[in-house]
Amino acid sequence: GTGAEKKKLDKNTDVDYQKMKWLDLRKKLNGLVNKVNIHNMKDVLPEFFELNLVRGRGLLARSIMRAQLSSPVFTHIYAALVAVINTKMPENGRLILAR
Repeated sequence: GTGAEKKKLDKNTDVDYQKMKWLDLRKKLNGLVNKVNIHNMKDVLPEFFELNLVRGRGLLARSIMRAQLSSPVFTHIYAALVAVINTKMPENGRLILAR
């Protein structure tokens, strides 16, 4: 094909790839937020920092807020999770506070 067709194909492929990566990040963050508890937090926390928390900042905030809303009994766990993430990445803590 022409150069223009190739560029369009590359752009579409790139958009699809980015969306796939974003959905994968959302799935992993939701899974970790749902998995964390008082007994495994120390082990699960490093898994959060393996993910792209800069890109997934909004996803993380939304996931924690949804989890807390549906399970208020675990508020202390989500608060501890946010506190630890906040020590390493204060912009994530600020976003959760703002929302």
